[in-house]
Formats: sequence, structure tokens, C-alpha cells
Amino acid sequence: MKLDHNSAQYKALLLGALCAVCGLLLSVVNSITAPIIAENALATVKASLEQIYPGASFNDVTEKYISQDETGLVDGIYEAEGKGYIFTLHGVGYNSNGFTFMVGFDNDGKVSGYTALEQQETSGIGARAFDDEYVSTITSLTSSDPVPLLSGATLTSTAVQKGIDAAKAIFNSVQGISYDPNAVAEEPEPEAQAAIGAEDFSKNNVTCEEISNDGTTAVYHCTALGFEGTNEADVTVNVAEGKIESIAVTAFNDTTGVGDAATSDSALAAYQGAGLADVIDATTGASFTSKSVRAMAAAALSAATGEEIGGGTASAGGTGLGSEDFSANSAVCRVYSNLDSAAYVYKCSAKGYEGTNKATITVNKDAGTVTSVTVDEFNDTTGVGDAAVADAELARYAGASLDSVIDATAGATYTSSSLRAMTAAALSMAAGN
Repeated sequence: MKLDHNSAQYKALLLGALCAVCGLLLSVVNSITAPIIAENALATVKASLEQIYPGASFNDVTEKYISQDETGLVDGIYEAEGKGYIFTLHGVGYNSNGFTFMVGFDNDGKVSGYTALEQQETSGIGARAFDDEYVSTITSLTSSDPVPLLSGATLTSTAVQKGIDAAKAIFNSVQGISYDPNAVAEEPEPEAQAAIGAEDFSKNNVTCEEISNDGTTAVYHCTALGFEGTNEADVTVNVAEGKIESIAVTAFNDTTGVGDAATSDSALAAYQGAGLADVIDATTGASFTSKSVRAMAAAALSAATGEEIGGGTASAGGTGLGSEDFSANSAVCRVYSNLDSAAYVYKCSAKGYEGTNKATITVNKDAGTVTSVTVDEFNDTTGVGDAAVADAELARYAGASLDSVIDATAGATYTSSSLRAMTAAALSMAAGN
């Protein structure tokens, strides 16, 4: 039967033949390109995977097992041939930007590795979930063990716990390992609270300024870093007895509904009659805020009695730039120009709250003082941290030396700490240190 080339039947048959040919061609192309695409995708993560299994041969088995993930926290699953499996995961801790990490399990169920892939958690707080101590805790576990939380980094370690639990569920299913998914890790024994005169408050950047002293009673206005910002209080001390009479919080910049438990009337009443040898227990659920209050109490007592405390002797006039501890800011400066001793220019960088801030700092080398500070790059929270980089705030650095006290910017403590750190680093370099 000869079909009319203009007939509907002929056109349908022709279209069907073309579709079949195209489908065959696409199938052939896919069979060629799919392995290449998969290999390229694996290559992008191989360097990370080799941190856990150096030199291993890896297979991307994400599509094979990802349907078992009921949490949505698993990003990738990789088999290290003959060794075990690695899971890449994500979570959200204190920083709303979240973080990514990976955990590996040997074929027998032992945790073979745990590390962050990308994280911007707060240094000294959430970031501790990826420090060596907690890494050692995780790598001592098996796929049957519950994941413990980290005191002082609860939000971040909870997110880590949920991610690892999701990985454990898939791994144990694949390997046929039975375990109790509802098991809870034992909480570690809390460390004994030290007397406030023996505590280390170096990270609180505490300062106290004497505002009155009649020889019997002295009042100090103090500041100290809490969890989110700098808290302030007026501390009244009986100088003769070396005891606190009262503490009145004048500025609270931590989390409302959480940290303010440490500033309630009942919490502050615990300080009445306390001296440097007394123990003031941390407020449950508000440990960082309560530590800032203890730091102010200890600093005021130190200033009144002249006795040294764990973080050093407090000065009634505060701490100079050259004496502050900026180790957490990782400040770095390089000489940009030094045409004359009246204008040494440094390009500096230092960690702030969310990222690294950068500034150009000009120093009069002969005088050992700052001429100007100009912010080149701001990587902290807009609308919060940028209060510390306003023109009026930067103007306070003009004329400052290593002995000068530059108060933290209220509500923008971490950003102002990064600026003070850069300023101190530039002045130190100019002084030949």
C-alpha cells in the first residue's frame, strides 16, 4: 500500500520514526555523557572526601540511597570502596546562613571522620562544634551511639546531632546494623564553678570606670561581652570589706527571653555580700550573660581592692588597646606605604561577628598615634555591626595610642572589636613589634 505523502497517516508515521531516532540518539549521548558528568561531580568533592579516606576510590551513591533520608539534611552519600561511607550534610545553628559538614563511617560502624565544609558560626561559641575537642568526641562514637550536645554551643551542636542522626539512619540500614534511634547521650558532669576572682574573663573584654568613691563605698560603671553584645552595669562595692553591695544592670544587649534570666532581681541578689573568693553559680540557660555579669562584678572588686583576678587586674580606667586580648580576631596588617614617619599606612584585616572586616589605618610612627581609620570592606551584619564603622565612631580612633582605651560600640561589639584589633596591630607594627 502506497501512502499519500500529504496524508495524515504518512505524517504520523514519519513523526513517529523521527521521534524514535531522536530518542535513540539521546540515549546514546546520555550513555556517553552521564558517566562524564557523574565523574566531574565526584571530582569536585573528592578533595574533601579524601580528608577522611586518603587515596580511596569513591562512588557517588546518593541517588541509590537518598530516598531513605526523611529529614532533608543529607546532601550527598559517597562510598569509599572497601572502607566505608561518607555523608555530606547541612544544618542551621546560631548563624541563620547555616553550615555544611561531613561525617564518615567505617564499614564496621565506627565514625571515621567529622569536619566542617563551610561554616560561619560565632568564634568561641557555635564554632566550637567544629573544634578539635568536639571533633574528638564525635570520632570516638559508632553509628549506634547517640550524639552528645556541646554545652555553650547548643544550637549548633543540635543541628550537627540531627544531621549525623540522619546519616546514621541510612548507614545502619545499608549495613544492617541495629541500634536505638531514640537513645540520648549522657550529659557530661558540669565543671565545678570557680570563685569569681579565679575565673578567666579574658574573652569578656571587661572594663570598669570608677564614678564615685567616698572612701567607704565605691561605684563602678562596668562593661563586658555577653552572648550577642556588650552588657553594662553599675557595681557598688564596700571598699573596706571588699564585698559587693549591689549590681544594677544599665544596658542589656543579649537575647531577650533567654539571657535576661541572668539579670533578674533574684539573679543579681546572689552577688550581694560576695567577694573575689566567693562562687557565683552560672545562670542555667543564660551562661554567657551570667558570665558577663560575673566578669563585671569581679572587675569592680579587683579595682576596689587592687587584687588580681583570673583575667588580670582590672583598671578603673579600662584596658588599653595594647593590653586587650584580640586573639579571637586574628588581626593581620601589612605596610602599604611609609613615605615618612608621620604617615605609615597599613592595610589590615580582622574577624568580626560574621566575617572578616578590612581597614586602612594611618599611623604617625614618631608619635605612636593613629592619624585615621578608613573601613575598606565590611562583612558583618548590616544594620547592626555597621554602627561601629560610622564616621563618628571611626573618629574616636584619631590620636589613639596603644595605651588608649577605645570603648566597644554598644550593640556592635564584635565589629568594634575587629576595628580595635586592627588598630592595635597597626600601632604595634609601627612601634616595631
